[in-house]
Amino acid sequence: MTKTAAIAMVSLCIVAGPAMADETGFYVGANAVGLLSTYRRPNLDTATTASFGGANAGLAMGPSSVDRTHVSWAFDFGYMVTRNLGVEVSYLDLGSLRYSGFGTLTSATDGSAKEVHLNLDFRSHGPALAMVGALPMTNFWELDARVGAMQAKTKTNYRTTVGTDEQSGNFSQTSTSLLASVGTAFTVTTHCVLRLDYLRIQNIKEKGLEHSFNVDGVTAGLAIVF
Repeated sequence: MTKTAAIAMVSLCIVAGPAMADETGFYVGANAVGLLSTYRRPNLDTATTASFGGANAGLAMGPSSVDRTHVSWAFDFGYMVTRNLGVEVSYLDLGSLRYSGFGTLTSATDGSAKEVHLNLDFRSHGPALAMVGALPMTNFWELDARVGAMQAKTKTNYRTTVGTDEQSGNFSQTSTSLLASVGTAFTVTTHCVLRLDYLRIQNIKEKGLEHSFNVDGVTAGLAIVF
């Protein structure tokens, strides 16, 4: 969520007086997404080894590192058909991650060894569609859940060095992944709702290492009800 968008949405909440939000109708929201986990370094080490033919091919992995963007964002637009059921369209940017790996590749023929350096930059984003279920606990507080799918496009930029041979390029892959969340919402004013959710996206595919990963995160944001 950009700073300007956040200020605009908070201003709308301040202008409106305290009251219960409409039970049905359209809403638009913006959320910050705090990623708890995406790619795991041991899994990337294993995928890197497999991309070179496996441990039996002579690659011994050395140190590696992961530099992850922990905060991302999402925008959504929805319609509550009834007090308990709605549909939501959203767009999520899951941020970026940089993986750096080092290893030694030993030739099976003459026993010579070459240093291997691998640098990968991943970024995933895309639209999602979900059904929304809401369970009112009071006039101002509810529990909610979402189940749907995200069409995630994952772009991978890579640079590899094996001995003196260096290669670089990029891959892109689009996959449809299961999306689900559970959370709670608090009505601040007639038109302003605060939301907090736990988000899970299952099996996003990445082309560079022929790898798939899951996303766990916490989202916090505002929804403006029309």
